[in-house]
Amino acid sequence: MNDKVIFEVICPPLNWDKEKKQEFIEKICVLLKRNNLNYINLPQIVDENRSGNRIFKFKPKEENYLFAKELLSYSLNHFQHKIDPIINIVVPRIPKEEFIEFFKMLYEMGYRNFIFVGKDNSNTEYPGLEVHQASYLIKEKYNDVKIGGIVIFHRENEIKRIINKINHGMDFFVSQIIYDTQDFENFINMPMDIKTTIYISVAPISSQKEIDFLKWLGVKFNYHPVNNPQQYFENQIKQVINKIIEENFNCILKGRNLYFGINVEHITYNNIKLSEEIIKLANLRIENLKILSKKLLLKRGE
Repeated sequence: MNDKVIFEVICPPLNWDKEKKQEFIEKICVLLKRNNLNYINLPQIVDENRSGNRIFKFKPKEENYLFAKELLSYSLNHFQHKIDPIINIVVPRIPKEEFIEFFKMLYEMGYRNFIFVGKDNSNTEYPGLEVHQASYLIKEKYNDVKIGGIVIFHRENEIKRIINKINHGMDFFVSQIIYDTQDFENFINMPMDIKTTIYISVAPISSQKEIDFLKWLGVKFNYHPVNNPQQYFENQIKQVINKIIEENFNCILKGRNLYFGINVEHITYNNIKLSEEIIKLANLRIENLKILSKKLLLKRGE
């Protein structure tokens, strides 16, 4: 994977009618084409086992690998634009042998980019593998796939977790959504020598209900209620993106083989337009970084 901005899309609920789903597919494909994005990150939506009351009622969604086929077909037929889906798999929920067969099916369908997601509750026993075990198992058999993992910057021993996952074949990482840069800064300042890409997740917020939902998902907030949460979080996201660009430039200066991309999530189906504004900003900042990087390399004679 070499794109620096990816778009994470929640698959449509199974109870949507054909017309509504088709409108959603068109909207997503137009966004990807208009912003020259190729990679679309498709989470596997499960009824998560978390403490507290779920804010948004769980609604079964279309399987991500099936929805990906529809997106691919529509985008190619209507826009001649190639999409590369990133299929998320919640690995621990699937028994080992079933997981192996499931992955074989996905591979034969043509998918090559994946994210292996771990436990939603560390205190619960699951029938399947740990993500690093699954990554090692798959990479031994399929050497042309890219496997990503999840990063949570405020989690204890996160650098060790990342190194362990890289040693077991993981190629890239996607962070939990962040709105504050402090944990990210603490992470980047830790002593480490890793070669990978980490996509930092950001997402627009337009209501208190969305804030409560993200808190339930475990997203960390340093936030006090304001009159206009949408504007507040837009400003927070701008700061996060600016910090990502700054740290990428620092990595170039220091010769580190670490790059931070941006994963834009929409959270709710009403936030697609807001998500596109973030994508445009991210693309602009990254283009500016490319210009600065070229000037730096020319100055060094590289």
